[in-house]
Order: sequence, then C-alpha cells, then structure tokens
Amino acid sequence: MDFKALIWQYGQGKRDFSRLDLQRIELIRETLIEIDFSRTSLEWANLSGTNLTGADLNRADLIYARLLSAKLIDADLTGANLQNADLSWVDLENATLASADLRGANLKQVNLSYADLTSANLSGANLTGAILNGAKLNRVDLSYANLSGVDLSGANLSRSDLSYVDLREADLTNANLYKADISQSKLHNTDFQEAFLQGANFSRANLKGANLGGASLREVNLSLVNLSEFNLQRVTRVGEIDLSSANLQKANLQGAILRHANLGYGLLYCTFLNHCILRGANLIDASFRGCNFRNANFRNSNISEINLTEATMPDGSIHP
Repeated sequence: MDFKALIWQYGQGKRDFSRLDLQRIELIRETLIEIDFSRTSLEWANLSGTNLTGADLNRADLIYARLLSAKLIDADLTGANLQNADLSWVDLENATLASADLRGANLKQVNLSYADLTSANLSGANLTGAILNGAKLNRVDLSYANLSGVDLSGANLSRSDLSYVDLREADLTNANLYKADISQSKLHNTDFQEAFLQGANFSRANLKGANLGGASLREVNLSLVNLSEFNLQRVTRVGEIDLSSANLQKANLQGAILRHANLGYGLLYCTFLNHCILRGANLIDASFRGCNFRNANFRNSNISEINLTEATMPDGSIHP
C-alpha cells in the first residue's frame, strides 16, 4: 500500500492498518489519530511531524524509522521495535512503551512524562534533554545511555540497569533506585537528594561532586568509587544519611562531608577518607582497615569497636 491509498482510506473512516508491510513509507505531517499500526512493518518509514495521538503501535517494527517531532500522546508502543529510530522532539506523554526495544535510538528532547517504560531496552540511547518526570522506568535497561543533564526527579528506576550511563548533572532528587545497577557510571555533580538508593550498586562509578543529601544509601555497593568532593552539606539530622552495612572498599571519599552519617557495620577497606568531615557520624563496628584518615575530622563520632588496623590516622601516624 502506498501513502496516497492509506491517507484516502483513513479519510473514509478506516483505522485498521495492522500487520501491513509499510516499509519506507512517507507519512510526513499527516493526522492519523487512533490509527492501528499494530504488528505493522514500518522499518525506515518517515513519520516526522505526524499526529499519531492514541495510535496502536503494539509490536510494530520501526527500526531506523524517522519520527522527528511526531505526536504519540497516549499511544501504545508495547513491545515495539524502535532500534536506532529517530524520536527526537517526539511527544510521548502518557504513552506505553513497556518492553519496547529502543537500543541506540535518538530520544533527544523527547517528552516521556508519565510514560510507561517498564522493562524497555534503552541501551545506548541518546536521552539528552529528555523529559522523564513521572515516567515508569523500573527494570529498564539504560546501560551505556546518555542521560546527562536529564530531569529524573521522582522517577522509579528500581532494579534498572544504569551501568556505564552518563548521568552527569542529572537531577535524580526523590528518585527510586532500589537495587539499581549504576556501576561504572559517570555521576559528576549528579543530584541524588532524598533519593532511595538502598541496595544500589555504584561499583567503580564516579560520584565526584554528587549531592546525596538526605538519600537512603543502606546496603549500597560503593566499592572502588570516586566520591571525592562528596556533597552532603544539607544533612543536619543524626542518621539522615544512611550508609550502614555499605561496601565502600577502596572508595575515594577525599574531602567528603559526612556529618551525622551512619557508617555502622560498613566495609571500608583501604578507603580514602583524608580531609573527610565525619563529625557526629556513627562508625560503630565498621571496618576501616588500611584506610587513610589524614586530616579527617571525627569530632563527636561514635567510634566504638571499629577496626583501624594499618589505618593512617588524622595526624599521619599508622595505627598498629
């Protein structure tokens, strides 16, 4: 079917165009509200500027399709294949993209507010400037994606794969990252204020300058992490930052502000804590074997039963 026949039939009231072969079709700036393209082959199709509000694209094949500035509000793209598609500036507000394949897709400046991306694959996707407030992102694969500067405040990213992701300058305030894999990621100056990070894996991530004020970090894995210039300046209440039982082996917390932090029962083998502020912190039964505490401030901290074997103390001496 060519585009003229499709437009004519749509104008006559037909909406079901499912399971057709429409590869490379040109449907630019058309109005196709509530059209049914489910299981339709739209590889390399050009749908730029087209109004597809409420469209059914369930399991549609849109590999390398161009949808620049298209409207897909309330559209159903469940299980759709959008590998390497260009979705820049697309409006996908409240759309369903559960289990969709968006590997390598261009999602620059896309509006995904309140969209359902549960279990979607966005590995290697470009999401710079994307709007994701209220989006469902639990169990999503965002490995190697570019999310620098993106607003993810309040997003649900529980159990998601965020390994090797670029999240520099991103806003993750109040986000849910329960048991998310954030290993090897770029997190320079990322804002994690009040985020729920329990059980998250930050192994080998770079959190230089990140703000985790009020975040829940219980049982996180922060081994081999760069946390230099770690910012917790807004923490004022005892126990507000919870790093209890955290794995911080060989992490770099040089100059970190950890006032009133809970590091009880944590594993901090050979961790860099020089120039770190630990005033009022709970360090009970934590292992600091081989740590560097040079010029650290422990005033009013609870240091009962901690292991300081071979640690470099604030005055430069080595603990036996």
